[in-house]
Amino acid sequence: MHCFFHSEDCQAAGSGEDNSSMIICSGRPAAAFTSFVFLDRDGILNVDRSDHVKHWSEFQFYPDALEALRMLRRRKIEVILVSNQSALNRGLTQWNDFLDIHRNMLQRIRAEGGDVLAAFYCPHRPDEACDCRKPRPGMLRAAADLYGVPLHAVAMMGDKFTDLEAARAAGCLPVWIRRPGTEAAAEPPLESAPNIAVYGSLAEAVEALFTLTL
Repeated sequence: MHCFFHSEDCQAAGSGEDNSSMIICSGRPAAAFTSFVFLDRDGILNVDRSDHVKHWSEFQFYPDALEALRMLRRRKIEVILVSNQSALNRGLTQWNDFLDIHRNMLQRIRAEGGDVLAAFYCPHRPDEACDCRKPRPGMLRAAADLYGVPLHAVAMMGDKFTDLEAARAAGCLPVWIRRPGTEAAAEPPLESAPNIAVYGSLAEAVEALFTLTL
């Protein structure tokens, strides 16, 4: 698997403008926390769009997502984003716009008391048959290699079947966020995987799955 490793603003090591490899954005080592959680981005932190989130002006946080990120930080859970972002290779968004979304997202999260350890982005279209695009587990495994994440003990929270399938392929706990009024809520139950945990919001899932220890 070929990866670009970048700093927090995704620019430190060379250029990612060819969009040929996984994009990794991380500005610090993991803290002395023992727990991690994987989160999808669009549909979990922010409202998803059928035409893709292409500019910061189109990025709309779910209010409960910011609260959930605050809760995770208080609970000493390291957050790793794992997100398909094919708008890059579809030519729908430019590299600078992609970076602008990531930087502004982090700034707002931190201003609200949360944090993100790292973000793993797949820029590929489905027809490119890469190893990192979900439902393949490449991004999850790359994060595990980089940060020592024990995949069998970590939840992967997403709103799409591809998130759940990637979680299962990597050996993670799949957690389905089905927000009322979204496409995820309209999806039929996964009869082939009846043991998947289902919650109506990210905050609800965090409250249920992670205990606050003082």
